Amino acid sequence: MGGKLLRKVLWLAMVAALPSTAAAHVRWFVPEWLRLQPPDFGLIVGWPTLAVIGASLGLFLLLRQVQRLVGSPHWPNPPLLAYMEPCATALLAVHTGISLVWFAYQGNLFVPQLVLPPNLPGWLLVALQIFVAFTFITGLFDRAGALLLMVTFLLGFLFFPPLAMLGQLHYVGIGLALFVLGRTVPPEWVARKLAWVSRYETEAVAALRILTGLSLVAAAFDEKLLAPELGRAFLAQYPHFNFMRSLFGFGWFDDDLFVTAAGITEATIGILLITGVLTRAVILGMWVPFNLTVPLLPPVELLGHLPIFGIMYVLLLYGSGVPPRAAVRLLEPAVRGEIEEARRRLRA
Repeated sequence: MGGKLLRKVLWLAMVAALPSTAAAHVRWFVPEWLRLQPPDFGLIVGWPTLAVIGASLGLFLLLRQVQRLVGSPHWPNPPLLAYMEPCATALLAVHTGISLVWFAYQGNLFVPQLVLPPNLPGWLLVALQIFVAFTFITGLFDRAGALLLMVTFLLGFLFFPPLAMLGQLHYVGIGLALFVLGRTVPPEWVARKLAWVSRYETEAVAALRILTGLSLVAAAFDEKLLAPELGRAFLAQYPHFNFMRSLFGFGWFDDDLFVTAAGITEATIGILLITGVLTRAVILGMWVPFNLTVPLLPPVELLGHLPIFGIMYVLLLYGSGVPPRAAVRLLEPAVRGEIEEARRRLRA
């Protein structure tokens, strides 16, 4: 009994160092019959949930202390971030558009496990995703596309279980952020109509951050903590991902424990994003697990994570909600009839 407790304590100390399956969406890489299996909600009262709470609380208090020491919620804040800002929303839009096109072509809603029925309602959602992708990639009618993306998400609840859709909440955040911040400089008459939205920049970025955090928490429980059989099937196909056993030789660190650890890591990252504590530091911390899986898995891992990468870029620049201001914001100059001046200053 004491040996098992010691192993769990050691494991908790290593959770933050897990760089592997924390970001891998295991439902994407298991057989279709297993991919559609619902989570076991009875497991939510188990010790992994307590571990999520404990890890999140401990890291939150640590980051709050660091925030007090550095005197800013936007640390680190190097000046170069300001010059990266003008392309932030364009990168987010293009990344999201590419992902939407691919999964629409596959007959999916956002991700592989959300397979749309081959009927008129299913084709409508496919068409909506393609249209949204067109607006995001080209910049034409981008704010209309942002609104339609949120409508598409809501329509998904008519086809799929709530927890599966909550794992895609980051698409609502993307829609809100792109509606308020925009993808391109709009025509002057459009800018005048939308002048009011520029007041909600901070709120839009905060919504993107919070909804992305909720999405990560939902995905962690849906695909890992409440569905251990998915993790077993994933690691049976990709056994090298359990590096605690394959690389370090910890034979007691079985596949169930490894997937649980990855789920706790993912959920903890999501909770930290929700709190808004040192958002840039949290984004930098999640950069490794969300990129390391890409070269180790089929291309669908990259295609599915493109929107997440775009979100990470935006949140790295905007931090907890306030954008860097050395660069020109596009909507406000357009409202004042200064589109050409804004473009000239951006080119300079």
